[in-house]
Amino acid sequence: MTRVKYEVDYKAIEQIEEKFKKIPNNIEGIINSYLHNEGAAKTVKHITHLMPISIRDKRHARNSKWWKIEDFNLGFTVKARGGAASNPGSFGYLVFPNEGRGPHNPLEQRFMEGGLESSINDILFGRNSLNDHIDRYLEEEF
Repeated sequence: MTRVKYEVDYKAIEQIEEKFKKIPNNIEGIINSYLHNEGAAKTVKHITHLMPISIRDKRHARNSKWWKIEDFNLGFTVKARGGAASNPGSFGYLVFPNEGRGPHNPLEQRFMEGGLESSINDILFGRNSLNDHIDRYLEEEF
């Protein structure tokens, strides 16, 4: 059984929490703005990077716009635009995107799960992160 463990540095979370306290009236809008734009894009990038490319001469989801983003308050959902493998132009292995199995690859890929997990630190603390986004807002307002 494969296991994935993810841990967040609690001190870093405490630093973000202190920043939230400085702007309580608008923090929800600031977080939504970041997550619905940069956060979702980073997650798509991380997932796409993990998608397999076969040696078969065909179109691959990794080289296409395979995703659809649905925003909600304080979050987003990344959905695969998969379809039945029998449909022309469809990426059948995206019907069950976390497994990524298809007729030519019976092994689970777990690229959706892995991409999401690897994007979390990037979203929270990486370059142009939520943390940076809040810092810019604080500099502009105060």
